[in-house]
Amino acid sequence: MDLAARFRAIIDGFCKAVAVRGAARNLAPDTRALLLLLWTRLRRAAARFAILAAGAPPPRPRAPKPRPARPRAPDLPRRRGWILAPIPEAAGIAGRLRALLEDPATIALIGTDPRFGRLLRPLCRTLGLRPPPCLRRNRAPRAAPAFGTRWPRQTTRPTASNAPPRSGSPAPRRPVPDPAAPPRRAAPPAIARCADACPCPLLG
Repeated sequence: MDLAARFRAIIDGFCKAVAVRGAARNLAPDTRALLLLLWTRLRRAAARFAILAAGAPPPRPRAPKPRPARPRAPDLPRRRGWILAPIPEAAGIAGRLRALLEDPATIALIGTDPRFGRLLRPLCRTLGLRPPPCLRRNRAPRAAPAFGTRWPRQTTRPTASNAPPRSGSPAPRRPVPDPAAPPRRAAPPAIARCADACPCPLLG
């Protein structure tokens, strides 16, 4: 059995378990709608896997077009393993999917097209599986900041005396003394100590 047929068999068993649980009468309407959305996504994933395994050509680059604002459609939960509680049979499905992803032929097939990762990573998260190394994204390391790009910290706060003049405004000048103004009186000399200028008689 080829890889596409094995993957379709896994998805068929998953869809059967979803359909059985979704047909229960005591199921909440929100959960029923969620399982219906999951069933649709699973069928789409099986068809997409078969197309990629057959060697689908890469998509053509298209210019981005502005899209009108639309209300956001309901989506599946992004919590890891959320399907294990409403559908306990999903644990067996997860084991079969893990065995498929550990097959060397599957690892080689996934390495040929990055679209397999975009298809299989959400399925692994739904079943509570950690993506194997062949499905992990290769994130580019962050570039370290260049040396000397950090500005030194300012230790003193700018005041009126050390603040630089604003651009476009002249620097303040010192006042020029007026020659016609009367001269200022000189300050009196410092007063000597009392013991030298006027000896105290109590100390004599």
